[in-house]
Amino acid sequence: MPAPYWRHSNALGTRQIDALVVGAGVCGLSVATELLERNLRVAIVERHTLGAGASSRNAGFLMRGMAENYAAAIQTHGRDRARAMWRFTEENLAILLERGIDALPSFRRVPSCLMAIDTTELAQLRESLALLREDAFAADWLDTHDDSAWASGAALGALVNPADASINPWQMLQHLGAPLRPLIFEQQELLGIHPADARHAGPLASPGHVIARTTDGAFLARHVILCTNAYTPRVLAAHDPTLAAAIAPKRGQMLAIRPDTPYRLDFSYYINFGHEYARQTPDGTVVVGGKRTTRADEEVGYDDEPTEAIQRELEAFARGTLGLEGGVMARWGGTMGFTADGLPLVGPIATPDLPDRAVWLCAGFTGHGMSLAARTAQACVHELLDHGPPAFPLARLSAR
Repeated sequence: MPAPYWRHSNALGTRQIDALVVGAGVCGLSVATELLERNLRVAIVERHTLGAGASSRNAGFLMRGMAENYAAAIQTHGRDRARAMWRFTEENLAILLERGIDALPSFRRVPSCLMAIDTTELAQLRESLALLREDAFAADWLDTHDDSAWASGAALGALVNPADASINPWQMLQHLGAPLRPLIFEQQELLGIHPADARHAGPLASPGHVIARTTDGAFLARHVILCTNAYTPRVLAAHDPTLAAAIAPKRGQMLAIRPDTPYRLDFSYYINFGHEYARQTPDGTVVVGGKRTTRADEEVGYDDEPTEAIQRELEAFARGTLGLEGGVMARWGGTMGFTADGLPLVGPIATPDLPDRAVWLCAGFTGHGMSLAARTAQACVHELLDHGPPAFPLARLSAR
């Protein structure tokens, strides 16, 4: 919700920096970290508080791969692209481990299990297993297993990613944000980005720079990187409506259940083509999410509130498919940013009103920001500062 005029102030004044990062989720924090490692002067603005969006509202899967299984991804993107993306997500986890997330109490090196509950997915997962092994990825297969998720008999088979992990995403964000705290300006809505000419920047006018105005001040910078994911349409509408429309906000819903009887999950489960998912936290609570596709027309937009219909379906799924009975401890939702091809969007925003290569987008994770954002941030900064090859070029939108 936009801040009213009465909330605006100049308390921060105008700050001169090298790069402004917009958004303090896992992507924004990762971009800022990469920029600091290049010795740039950086600031981060966040419209709410650190990690208030989907980065702290997800299931905490640190999972290899993307929304589709490997066979389906090859069908969609081609084998080379799919192989590269699977490596990309492995590198994403490696980056997060280098930043010390494995020292956090909630971190678990627990495999992910893609469980088939119909014959079509079973065939795809068997094909995925063969393709993964051909491409030198570690992968295992289960025809059956003895943890609680298999007791209902719904599972027909499963593919296992043995090197995956899970974590409390809120805890991870606090860890990633801790060294950046002095640079993070919270409750700062981005009001506009303008060329730093005499009209907009006055005596601070600087060719090739931009001035970004926020609720309580302004930032004069050579680079602005929008790490705004689902909220990109709101930020970009005035500059590039076509690009703004390329990311669609969609709600995901979850609940947490404390089992009534002994219950054990040995894997982080990705079920029904990934439309539903579940994992167990270190204290035994089971987190269950999904069912968005059953009411896809309703699960759009920026409302994070869980709905009675989806929550009821999640409870039924937990009981019927997972054999889970217990009290619901929490219910919540989060807004994710989806792209048409399931790949992120990274690159300079080319509009007549802004200097060339001054404003960049790094967003559009299609529900897999935990698996993609840190490595995508690295690719973005490499392209921005080193003129490296585009990893996820915006130009592909014009070809669709």
